[in-house]
Formats: sequence, C-alpha cells, structure tokens
Amino acid sequence: MRGRAGPARAARAGGLWFGTMAYDMRAGAASLSRLAPGATEPVPVCRGITVSNGLGWSADATLMYYVDTPTGRVDVFDYDLTTGTASDRRSFVDVSPGRPDGLCTDAEGAVWVALWGSGAIRRYTPDGRLDREVTVPTRYTTSCAFAGPDLDLLIITTAATRSAAGTPEAGLTYAYRPGDVVGRPVHRYAG
Repeated sequence: MRGRAGPARAARAGGLWFGTMAYDMRAGAASLSRLAPGATEPVPVCRGITVSNGLGWSADATLMYYVDTPTGRVDVFDYDLTTGTASDRRSFVDVSPGRPDGLCTDAEGAVWVALWGSGAIRRYTPDGRLDREVTVPTRYTTSCAFAGPDLDLLIITTAATRSAAGTPEAGLTYAYRPGDVVGRPVHRYAG
C-alpha cells in the first residue's frame, strides 16, 4: 500500500500506536498498528481501516478510543495495561453526520473529538453523552490536545484546504480554556 502514517500516540504501557491511510483513500486499504517497546517491527492490530485518525486512552488507561473517519464513529477497545494490547472493538459514539478526525481525552475521562467539515470539537462524557461543543471560524478542524503548565488549555488545529481558499481563518491553531476540566499528560514511547 502506498500511503501515509496517521496520528501516533504512546500508551501508558509504553507501546506506540499508529494508523495509516492510502494516498487514494481506498476503503479498507489501511491499518492500525502497535510497536511494542523494544520491538523492531510494528504489529497490525486492525486491518480494513480507511482513514486512521484519533487515538486516546481513558483516565485509568483501561479503554482505548479510536477513529476511522469514514465510519462516522469513535470506537472504543478494552485496553490491557499488563500486555499493552487492545481487544473487543465496539462503537463508543456515533457523530454522524459529522466526520470524526483527531481526538484527546481529559482528566475526567471525557473524549474531545475534532469534526472535519463542521468547525467543531465535541466533548463526550465517559458514558457517551454529548457534553459540549466548541466551534472555531473555519470548517476543517483536525485535532485537539491539552497544553500549558496546568493542562487547562485546549489547542485546536485546523487545515487549510483548497475548499477553504479565501478563508483567512483556515489552517490556524486556536486555543480554548474549558474552565472546569483539564487534560492529562501524554505518555512517551518506551522503546
């Protein structure tokens, strides 16, 4: 497959997780893989992926959230901290008609999801309830992450695409301070 790597994230157990996408965005041509600490080759965990995107873990690291954009969903896996493996993939939330892209999680275990084409970031509680929506003045939100010394600032990235030509707000990075929630520190790959 000719393509590109999608977002990569390290899990608390130290493994590096990353997805791929075919350049032609052919359905089912990509995968989600894991590179274990000390390993030299990644192991595909899910095949049949189309546009691999957001990755994140619950506050206690027992759940892993994942986005394959064309599905219109955020999926969730059970995550084993001892082995660093994920199993039992199932739907967490359906964001249709939105197109989920990047995501992050906060200290309360909620999932923040960027919605490509709608200019929004949505926060879903651990039980899958839509809690809030943050909008920016451009349609192509790509991802989000908490930053700052107190992890109290949500950074929102956007894309400058051909369809956004003439929109000066496209491609900028935005900041939003939720006020009542903070993020979690990211983990480092242990390899």
